[in-house]
Amino acid sequence: MFLPKETFLNLPKEKRARIIDAAVNEFARAGYSQAKINAIIKDASIPKGSFYQYFEDKKDLFKYIVDLVYEKKMKLLSKVMYSLENTDVFEVLKAMVDSAIKMAEDNPKLSQISDQLVANPDLLNEILEDYKPSSIDFIKNLIEKGIENGDVSPEIDPDFTAKLITGCMLVLGEEVRSTDKENLNEETRKKFNSLIDFIRNGIKRRDKNDRS
Repeated sequence: MFLPKETFLNLPKEKRARIIDAAVNEFARAGYSQAKINAIIKDASIPKGSFYQYFEDKKDLFKYIVDLVYEKKMKLLSKVMYSLENTDVFEVLKAMVDSAIKMAEDNPKLSQISDQLVANPDLLNEILEDYKPSSIDFIKNLIEKGIENGDVSPEIDPDFTAKLITGCMLVLGEEVRSTDKENLNEETRKKFNSLIDFIRNGIKRRDKNDRS
């Protein structure tokens, strides 16, 4: 988890929220590259000197916003996973996709920030590398539950498989973010569900008579 300076964390909750909202508005409006610290400062009604007491620079603030989004998303997905504990693991994955899409629909500015990262591939790759280990652990936990429930073949390596699935989902996510936005959510759902069906065919548990 990325943390800003202690001075920011010690601020009253209302002031922290004001700065975060101002940053979200500016990054959603202009994208990371074109976003202006002065615009964030003005919107948040804070002195310019104060900004650098809270964050090193614009990138520092941006990564903190991304971290808040990631944390919110992982809490949502964890809730889905545990609410469907006895459900087929592949259907759980599809339910997670639906929940992630709903979160994007309910938070369009956060979705805009994510979409605009495509225009800054170096920063995108840096951020993806930061969160890849926790994403892999999350999928690995899901696979292990699938093995325990009998949905996933016990012959597979959960760690290696989690890395493959995470990699596939990251690549597909980048493709989705860079495509035409018309009917995006339905197209996203179809593409991710197709990927999950492909994964199911590769790692599902089979009876001895069903090896095709």
